[in-house]
Amino acid sequence: MAKDPAVLLYTQDFLVGTITMSYEQRGKYITLLCLQHQKGKLTLKDLQAILNDEDYEIADKFPKQTDGFYYNLRMFDEAIKRKNYSESRRNNLMGKHKKIHMTPHLENENEDANAAETGNAKMKIVSENADSLASTWEKLNK
Repeated sequence: MAKDPAVLLYTQDFLVGTITMSYEQRGKYITLLCLQHQKGKLTLKDLQAILNDEDYEIADKFPKQTDGFYYNLRMFDEAIKRKNYSESRRNNLMGKHKKIHMTPHLENENEDANAAETGNAKMKIVSENADSLASTWEKLNK
């Protein structure tokens, strides 16, 4: 199984947690979070390659764990949650409810379907919005 390329980033939590950091420190912090997500855990060498003596506030966010590695507990937890969620979706896809449950999630919402035939109010709204957006865009470009 391939490594999951994404993890949830709660932007408000990030902004609140880094409000006293300089923009350079925020860059270092997000870099370490990304590196941890890719590697799983960080070594002292990883931290030293990115941080300097003035970056104690960032270093505090990656405490040394009992296994000797450094990692941000929130990133660790979010990566596990994402992995578990992805596995549950994969299991649902493989299960007996594949056609009933998963097909609507896999449909292409950009399909050009005839809303009158489907009777789907949501599809009608999407179709109407698409038409009005297209005409608005044409007016702006004239």
